[in-house]
Amino acid sequence: MNEYIKKMKKDFLVIYLARNGIMTFVITLLAFGIDIASYYQISFIKALQRIFFNSIYTSMYFVLLWIFNYLIFEIYKIITDWYDETHHTMIRFMFKEHDYSVNWLLYIVMAFLLILILYLPLPALFQYNIVMMFGFMILRSIKQIYKNRL
Repeated sequence: MNEYIKKMKKDFLVIYLARNGIMTFVITLLAFGIDIASYYQISFIKALQRIFFNSIYTSMYFVLLWIFNYLIFEIYKIITDWYDETHHTMIRFMFKEHDYSVNWLLYIVMAFLLILILYLPLPALFQYNIVMMFGFMILRSIKQIYKNRL
């Protein structure tokens, strides 16, 4: 029975990591596709073909950005989970009836970073990518708030 539970936990972890990997892949694909389509004035589908079949350098750049997105998202999850855990413990100690929180400080920092990044002279690829990643991170935070309220 104990081995079965360990196997289930491992399977769940693999599915969880794969889900995050797939979502960061989609974000990277959209950012790259939009940027290449606007640069070369081609359709989005042709831009996807250009990413994967035009040059090994473009494909490797895509993979590096995908890995970077995945690492940034995992670091974000670690920080928010740590914050939620310590904040929930403090809230439970102070107010016994409430068991949820909103990470206002985290949202303020993210909004400041987003505004800063949008006004820096960065390539459009990074601006598209960061806006989509921040959106994904905020959606993940909303999911966690909803999950904590249940």
